[in-house]
Amino acid sequence: MSLASTTKVTVRCPHTGRTDRRGPVAALNVASEPRRTRKTRVQSAATSPIVQSAAAVLAFALNASAVHPAFASSEELFTKTCAGCHAAGGNIVQAGATLFPDDLKRNGIDDAARVYDIIYGGKGKMPGYGEGCAPKGQCTFGARLADEDVKGLAEYVIERSAAEWK
Repeated sequence: MSLASTTKVTVRCPHTGRTDRRGPVAALNVASEPRRTRKTRVQSAATSPIVQSAAAVLAFALNASAVHPAFASSEELFTKTCAGCHAAGGNIVQAGATLFPDDLKRNGIDDAARVYDIIYGGKGKMPGYGEGCAPKGQCTFGARLADEDVKGLAEYVIERSAAEWK
């Protein structure tokens, strides 16, 4: 056994001023431990995984209800917002409601204004994406689109439909 492990040392805590008689290794640990104050407890609570997860969920929820900024192009917006269900003009949710000219005509959609109304407020199984879409159950849970983006999408759909989505 070494002398260091058997010798007791009186240690004065730099934070509290209390003295304690411990071995040298314990004395080093006491002197090097940071003082736990209210501020450090709050800081460590702010870095906890639970608090960080809650902050991330809150940030996502606030962002989801926000209005999308204008996109670079209607094609980009269609790809990000609509192509999940309407890839290449089709419809994976409802077969008779594709974006091809025959289906649009059969469903009474013959111009960009009618397409705008459906994108904005939704119809049937399709949710609405407009800023003022109501009632809540008919609208997307994601971010809403600005009026100019909805108009651009409507014109893009009519243009691509006329070209048979080729």
